[in-house]
Amino acid sequence: MAFSYSLFLALLLLFPGFCFWAGWRVGQWTDFLSPAPDEPNSTFTLFMIVFGTLFGHLLGTAFFAVQGVWCRITDWCFVTGFDPNIYRALLRGTAGASAVPDLAFEVWLFSMLLIGASTGVFAHWISRREAVHAKADPITFGWLAPAVAAVKRGDSFVVAYVLTKTSHDGISVAYEGTVQQIALDGDQSIKLVVLNDVDRFLVRISDAGLVRLETEATPISQLQITAAEIANVALEVVQASAEDLAAVQHLDK
Repeated sequence: MAFSYSLFLALLLLFPGFCFWAGWRVGQWTDFLSPAPDEPNSTFTLFMIVFGTLFGHLLGTAFFAVQGVWCRITDWCFVTGFDPNIYRALLRGTAGASAVPDLAFEVWLFSMLLIGASTGVFAHWISRREAVHAKADPITFGWLAPAVAAVKRGDSFVVAYVLTKTSHDGISVAYEGTVQQIALDGDQSIKLVVLNDVDRFLVRISDAGLVRLETEATPISQLQITAAEIANVALEVVQASAEDLAAVQHLDK
């Protein structure tokens, strides 16, 4: 597809929306969980981009409106040989572009960059607000939302028991450790789990159920397990005691 002014203009106008979406996604990331990627043709993603585009342009037009009022009532403005308002320049189209100084294009594109960056920063900030992520987390994290909420409060941690596909004569290898990071796929299934302070043990499948077999092994400081190696995962949210929280806060100081 040949590049054209119309394509450039469409991407330029959508730029704040993409910045809003990027800021929102970055704001959703936590030290505990990486959210699932957006599904192709996701209506929610489309809504976020359109909403971000409208909000970004409202922010930009409000800035230029305030700038115009400020310049009329004060002397703290620079006089330029062109109109710095990019929206007025876009409405005028390419007519008379040859008469516009080179600096105008620099200022216009820089203005749109600032509008997009401001929109992304706002999206990142609002996605971190408790009132917002309390509503958005169940959509983003699904079944893991309660665990994510507990970890975000800072008074809980998650212990994972991972049964692997490595087995021999009915005995499987399993791991137990504190969850450092979990990543989800598009179906909100665990595709990656990172554990700290990991204990290894064996599990025998018998008529009576699962039997845990303890083994003599040195704990592993950190372990990464991918979905290809995971047979099953059990998560347990553990709430830390008030004494432990006070000790951690004292160390942070």
